[in-house]
Amino acid sequence: MTEEYCKHIISFHWQGYEPVVLLYDTDSESIEKLPLDPVDFAVSEHKYCVGQTANGKYTPCPNHTKLSKSYTCVACNPPNIPIMSCVYEPRCEGELCQYPSFCTKPHVVYLAVYRNLAKVGMTSEKRFNERIIEQGADAAAVIFHCSSRLEARNLEKEISAKFKIPQEIKPQRLMKQWVSSPSIIQMENVYQTYLHKIKLWRKPLDSELQIFDKYPIRVRPRSPPKIVSPASKHRGELLGIKGRFLVYRTPKGPVALDISDIVGREVKVLPDTNPDEKKPYIFSNR
Repeated sequence: MTEEYCKHIISFHWQGYEPVVLLYDTDSESIEKLPLDPVDFAVSEHKYCVGQTANGKYTPCPNHTKLSKSYTCVACNPPNIPIMSCVYEPRCEGELCQYPSFCTKPHVVYLAVYRNLAKVGMTSEKRFNERIIEQGADAAAVIFHCSSRLEARNLEKEISAKFKIPQEIKPQRLMKQWVSSPSIIQMENVYQTYLHKIKLWRKPLDSELQIFDKYPIRVRPRSPPKIVSPASKHRGELLGIKGRFLVYRTPKGPVALDISDIVGREVKVLPDTNPDEKKPYIFSNR
């Protein structure tokens, strides 16, 4: 790690509706938060293992292993998830490994709504609200309860194929939704349309659509933001943080930074060149 980039981004998560990016300072061996308002930092090109946290104690990766896709090396993988690929594609209901608790806990299948778009997804029952916030959805509802992660994943894929509901929505399609505020009536119509189709096939839960409106793009861009490379300088007026995207305004127009893609990289906070021009931006649970 260079002297210029002495802080390592080790985590990005949401605490309720509050986005948190954690840094490990190699000089002081301490953990701190990356300031997200104003947007004023530079990110390195390469990613390195983020280490591990156990019993409230953080331990850096002993080998500072360079990575390309995942966040942790084999030595630093979380002990409760022995096979990281099972997070995305579970292989069994816990019988193939010594840590079945991850796969056998109750899961849910849900519909998430982004203004006038919908997707189907699955997550553990206790992480439903957290997962919806992570994905930046405007509204969502649980439609099925499942006894395991494998059952939920299979049901998610079956619903997606049968009713042409995507499991993922491309970021640029989502960003087109951000230029105007979502309508609750419109989102309810989208949800009820898909729910009616599913009812003709299999009886779902009759859950009410839950609105997630505590983390909007507070200043609407005039045009859809363009995704920028994480490995660069980031400076501008913060417009909002939605799911994994931080949206800020630059002289060339609005841009979006995938915060999940800066985890594992090194960062430096840029010097304050125009302190009088910076506007406060406060996240709150209104």
